[in-house]
Amino acid sequence: MGGFGPEHIAAFDPSAMAGFGPEHVGNFDPFAIDGFVPEHLENFDPLAFGGFGPDHFEQFDPTLVGVFDAEKVEHFDPFAMGGFGPEHIAAFDPAAMAGFGPEHVGNFDPNAIDGFVPEHLENFDPQAFGGFAADHFEQFDPTLVGVFDAEKVENFDPFAMGGFGPDHIEAFDPTAMEGFDATHFENFDPFAMGAFDAEKIEHFDPFAVEGFDAQHFENFDPLAMGAFDAAHFEHFDPFAMEGFDATQVEHFDPEAVSGFGREHMTGMDVDALTGFEFDHVANLDDKAKEGFGDHVLDFDGFDLDVRGELIGDDAQRMGGFGSFEDLLKQFDGEAGDGPTEEELKALGWDADFDPSTLEFGVDGADAGDVLEGDALANALAAFGS
Repeated sequence: MGGFGPEHIAAFDPSAMAGFGPEHVGNFDPFAIDGFVPEHLENFDPLAFGGFGPDHFEQFDPTLVGVFDAEKVEHFDPFAMGGFGPEHIAAFDPAAMAGFGPEHVGNFDPNAIDGFVPEHLENFDPQAFGGFAADHFEQFDPTLVGVFDAEKVENFDPFAMGGFGPDHIEAFDPTAMEGFDATHFENFDPFAMGAFDAEKIEHFDPFAVEGFDAQHFENFDPLAMGAFDAAHFEHFDPFAMEGFDATQVEHFDPEAVSGFGREHMTGMDVDALTGFEFDHVANLDDKAKEGFGDHVLDFDGFDLDVRGELIGDDAQRMGGFGSFEDLLKQFDGEAGDGPTEEELKALGWDADFDPSTLEFGVDGADAGDVLEGDALANALAAFGS
């Protein structure tokens, strides 16, 4: 077959092409391809197309590519796909895309991706999308991403997710998010996370969010946080919680925080916990509240109502809770007005408390039995005795 040149090929009766098999086609001189016209290719046995190599397809005039239908495409040698450039891809009949499988797609030259239009991708077998790699997705025009639905997304290779940037994420159909699982999210570029808006997050599978780590969370848009619900929070990796800051926490849906457990609270940065407001804390699971309280050593940065909800009224005289500094903050320096008796009680200061009931010292022991000499004298002097 290598003896045929383009002038020989051009002179063939198109109906004679039916006699060529893949073993013939594979031995054609690539430059002989220039002699083909559409009528020749239309008469090829579909199986014969498996003989073309990348150097053959590279030599094809793009106008010939429109002759390929799904049956012909199905028989292409996957390793020959690298011969197609963007001009070839652009010339394909969109219906022919149904013939490509993941093994074909995986061998496309990433630069050829520029030739796709939405109609091409709409006709792909969903399983074929598993062949695209990160360098393919990186090359995708963001306007094409809107074609992906949940079924297509479900078949993406998780290791290819790093090819998506913020522009791609923004262009996704929100309902397509339902196709992502934890292994997909695990492999996303953390810097692309800011493009997920509330509408997209609402469609996340709760089990899929297990794939996010701290670096992913620290790049989320705070305004999108309200879209996470209790089922999402329940499946957050506790070790990923350190990625949140106070601004993001402020935007959590107060009802959704019921999904957090103790490990989620102890996994958060203490500064981030200051973003919780009373409505958030009131909806936390009891175990989560315990974890919150155990994780925070100094509550000075928290609102009083948050402190009260975390530790209860009985403990509010503890340092950092119903503190004297908080009492002073209630006074107006100009008017000299102070808190009412009810407000004092709310702060943990009991107006009915009788200090005369306090007992100091060691039960059953005289001070002289415990202290002696200068120590006894200094102690007595301290109390004016």
